[in-house]
Amino acid sequence: MQQSPFNLHQPGLVLLIGLAGSTLPGVSQAGSGMDVSLTANIVNNTCRLSVENGGDIYLPTVTRDWFYNSDKSDRLSPTDDEAGTPFTIHVDDCYASTTEGATINHLMFSFAPQNGFWSNHNQVFKNDATAGAAENVGIVIFSDAFKTNVLNSDGTSKVIYDVSGNSDSYIKDYRFYTRYQNVGTITSGVVMSNVLVNVVYE
Repeated sequence: MQQSPFNLHQPGLVLLIGLAGSTLPGVSQAGSGMDVSLTANIVNNTCRLSVENGGDIYLPTVTRDWFYNSDKSDRLSPTDDEAGTPFTIHVDDCYASTTEGATINHLMFSFAPQNGFWSNHNQVFKNDATAGAAENVGIVIFSDAFKTNVLNSDGTSKVIYDVSGNSDSYIKDYRFYTRYQNVGTITSGVVMSNVLVNVVYE
Protein backbone atom coordinates (compact mmCIF):
# COMPACT_ATOMS: atom_id res chain seq x y z
CA MET A 1 0.00 0.00 0.00
CA GLN A 2 1.46 3.36 -0.98
CA GLN A 3 1.59 5.92 1.79
CA SER A 4 0.76 9.56 1.19
CA PRO A 5 3.23 12.36 1.96
CA PHE A 6 3.33 13.41 5.56
CA ASN A 7 3.80 17.16 5.78
CA LEU A 8 5.07 18.58 9.04
CA HIS A 9 4.97 22.34 9.06
CA GLN A 10 7.38 24.57 10.95
CA PRO A 11 8.21 25.49 13.60
CA GLY A 12 8.63 21.98 14.92
CA LEU A 13 10.01 23.05 18.29
CA VAL A 14 9.75 26.18 20.38
CA LEU A 15 12.17 26.46 23.29
CA LEU A 16 11.14 28.69 26.17
CA ILE A 17 13.76 29.79 28.66
CA GLY A 18 13.14 29.84 32.40
CA LEU A 19 15.15 31.34 35.22
CA ALA A 20 14.83 28.39 37.57
CA GLY A 21 13.44 24.89 37.76
CA SER A 22 9.83 26.04 37.45
CA THR A 23 7.20 26.02 34.75
CA LEU A 24 6.43 29.04 32.65
CA PRO A 25 2.68 29.41 32.17
CA GLY A 26 0.88 31.82 29.93
CA VAL A 27 2.26 31.29 26.43
CA SER A 28 -0.23 32.25 23.74
CA GLN A 29 0.03 32.39 19.98
CA ALA A 30 -1.36 35.19 17.84
CA GLY A 31 -2.28 34.92 14.20
CA SER A 32 0.52 37.14 12.91
CA GLY A 33 3.24 36.08 15.32
CA MET A 34 3.88 34.84 18.79
CA ASP A 35 3.14 36.76 21.98
CA VAL A 36 4.94 35.24 24.92
CA SER A 37 4.19 35.98 28.54
CA LEU A 38 6.68 34.36 30.91
CA THR A 39 6.46 33.86 34.65
CA ALA A 40 9.33 32.29 36.57
CA ASN A 41 10.84 31.94 40.00
CA ILE A 42 14.32 33.36 40.42
CA VAL A 43 16.86 31.46 42.48
CA ASN A 44 20.47 32.21 43.34
CA ASN A 45 22.02 29.40 41.32
CA THR A 46 20.47 30.03 37.92
CA CYS A 47 22.07 31.03 34.62
CA ARG A 48 21.16 33.41 31.82
CA LEU A 49 20.57 31.64 28.49
CA SER A 50 19.96 32.45 24.88
CA VAL A 51 18.71 30.15 22.13
CA GLU A 52 19.40 30.62 18.44
CA ASN A 53 16.63 32.02 16.25
CA GLY A 54 14.68 33.24 19.25
CA GLY A 55 13.95 29.67 20.31
CA ASP A 56 12.20 28.57 17.10
CA ILE A 57 13.77 25.36 15.81
CA TYR A 58 12.62 24.35 12.32
CA LEU A 59 12.41 20.66 11.48
CA PRO A 60 12.32 19.37 7.90
CA THR A 61 9.26 18.08 6.10
CA VAL A 62 9.23 14.26 5.96
CA THR A 63 7.01 11.57 4.47
CA ARG A 64 5.18 8.91 6.48
CA ASP A 65 7.69 6.33 5.26
CA TRP A 66 10.39 8.12 7.28
CA PHE A 67 8.86 6.68 10.48
CA TYR A 68 8.76 3.02 9.42
CA ASN A 69 10.94 0.13 8.33
CA SER A 70 10.09 -1.81 5.18
CA ASP A 71 8.07 -4.29 7.30
CA LYS A 72 6.00 -1.35 8.67
CA SER A 73 7.54 -1.61 12.14
CA ASP A 74 8.65 1.58 13.87
CA ARG A 75 12.06 2.69 12.60
CA LEU A 76 13.10 4.56 15.77
CA SER A 77 12.35 4.47 19.48
CA PRO A 78 12.61 7.55 21.72
CA THR A 79 16.05 6.44 22.94
CA ASP A 80 17.58 5.76 19.50
CA ASP A 81 20.37 8.20 18.81
CA GLU A 82 19.96 9.32 15.23
CA ALA A 83 21.06 12.62 13.76
CA GLY A 84 18.42 15.32 13.88
CA THR A 85 18.11 19.07 13.49
CA PRO A 86 20.92 20.69 15.52
CA PHE A 87 20.46 23.72 17.76
CA THR A 88 22.51 25.46 20.43
CA ILE A 89 21.74 26.91 23.82
CA HIS A 90 24.24 29.56 24.83
CA VAL A 91 25.03 30.16 28.50
CA ASP A 92 25.78 33.87 28.83
CA ASP A 93 26.32 34.12 32.57
CA CYS A 94 25.64 32.39 35.85
CA TYR A 95 24.92 34.55 38.82
CA ALA A 96 27.65 32.97 40.94
CA SER A 97 30.20 34.78 38.79
CA THR A 98 29.26 38.04 40.50
CA THR A 99 29.96 36.59 43.96
CA GLU A 100 33.55 36.81 45.09
CA GLY A 101 35.16 33.40 45.44
CA ALA A 102 32.21 31.52 43.92
CA THR A 103 33.01 28.60 41.64
CA ILE A 104 30.88 26.70 39.18
CA ASN A 105 31.66 23.00 38.77
CA HIS A 106 28.57 21.62 37.03
CA LEU A 107 25.80 22.98 34.84
CA MET A 108 22.52 21.07 34.89
CA PHE A 109 20.16 21.53 31.94
CA SER A 110 16.58 20.40 32.38
CA PHE A 111 13.87 20.16 29.74
CA ALA A 112 10.13 19.87 30.30
CA PRO A 113 7.04 19.95 28.09
CA GLN A 114 5.03 23.11 28.57
CA ASN A 115 1.74 21.22 28.26
CA GLY A 116 2.51 17.86 29.88
CA PHE A 117 3.21 14.40 28.49
CA TRP A 118 1.20 11.89 26.56
CA SER A 119 0.17 8.96 28.71
CA ASN A 120 3.00 6.37 28.89
CA HIS A 121 5.31 8.42 26.63
CA ASN A 122 7.54 10.30 29.05
CA GLN A 123 10.50 10.64 26.67
CA VAL A 124 8.59 12.31 23.82
CA PHE A 125 7.50 15.95 23.78
CA LYS A 126 3.93 15.84 22.57
CA ASN A 127 2.46 17.76 19.67
CA ASP A 128 1.01 21.06 20.92
CA ALA A 129 -0.43 22.07 17.55
CA THR A 130 -4.21 22.40 17.52
CA ALA A 131 -5.59 23.17 14.04
CA GLY A 132 -4.49 20.58 11.51
CA ALA A 133 -2.35 18.71 14.04
CA ALA A 134 -0.66 15.47 13.09
CA GLU A 135 -1.68 12.59 15.35
CA ASN A 136 0.72 10.39 17.31
CA VAL A 137 3.82 12.38 16.37
CA GLY A 138 5.97 14.36 18.78
CA ILE A 139 9.61 15.27 19.06
CA VAL A 140 12.61 14.01 20.99
CA ILE A 141 15.68 16.02 21.98
CA PHE A 142 19.19 14.62 22.41
CA SER A 143 22.34 15.99 23.98
CA ASP A 144 25.09 16.19 21.36
CA ALA A 145 27.77 15.61 24.02
CA PHE A 146 26.20 12.49 25.53
CA LYS A 147 24.09 11.17 22.60
CA THR A 148 21.18 10.53 24.96
CA ASN A 149 17.56 11.66 25.15
CA VAL A 150 17.30 14.68 27.49
CA LEU A 151 14.24 13.06 29.12
CA ASN A 152 14.51 10.03 31.37
CA SER A 153 11.94 7.21 31.20
CA ASP A 154 10.01 8.80 34.09
CA GLY A 155 9.89 12.20 32.36
CA THR A 156 12.50 13.87 34.54
CA SER A 157 15.41 15.67 32.94
CA LYS A 158 18.94 16.40 34.08
CA VAL A 159 21.77 16.80 31.57
CA ILE A 160 24.93 17.53 33.56
CA TYR A 161 28.07 19.13 32.14
CA ASP A 162 31.33 19.23 34.08
CA VAL A 163 32.63 22.81 33.79
CA SER A 164 35.15 22.77 36.64
CA GLY A 165 38.51 24.38 36.08
CA ASN A 166 38.45 27.72 34.32
CA SER A 167 35.88 29.92 36.04
CA ASP A 168 34.51 31.06 32.66
CA SER A 169 34.60 27.67 30.91
CA TYR A 170 30.84 27.35 31.18
CA ILE A 171 30.19 30.42 28.96
CA LYS A 172 29.78 28.73 25.60
CA ASP A 173 27.32 27.01 23.27
CA TYR A 174 25.83 23.70 24.36
CA ARG A 175 24.71 21.60 21.42
CA PHE A 176 21.55 19.54 21.14
CA TYR A 177 19.54 18.06 18.28
CA THR A 178 15.91 17.18 17.76
CA ARG A 179 13.90 14.88 15.51
CA TYR A 180 10.37 13.55 15.11
CA GLN A 181 9.16 10.51 17.03
CA ASN A 182 5.98 8.55 16.42
CA VAL A 183 4.05 7.07 19.34
CA GLY A 184 1.37 5.22 17.39
CA THR A 185 -0.27 5.25 13.96
CA ILE A 186 0.44 8.65 12.49
CA THR A 187 -1.67 11.00 10.44
CA SER A 188 -0.38 13.90 8.39
CA GLY A 189 -0.52 17.43 9.71
CA VAL A 190 1.30 20.04 11.76
CA VAL A 191 3.72 19.25 14.58
CA MET A 192 4.81 21.87 17.10
CA SER A 193 6.15 21.23 20.58
CA ASN A 194 6.63 23.87 23.27
CA VAL A 195 9.54 22.95 25.50
CA LEU A 196 10.80 24.68 28.65
CA VAL A 197 14.54 24.68 29.29
CA ASN A 198 16.32 25.73 32.48
CA VAL A 199 19.93 25.69 33.63
CA VAL A 200 21.18 25.74 37.20
CA TYR A 201 24.69 25.27 38.55
CA GLU A 202 26.42 23.73 41.50
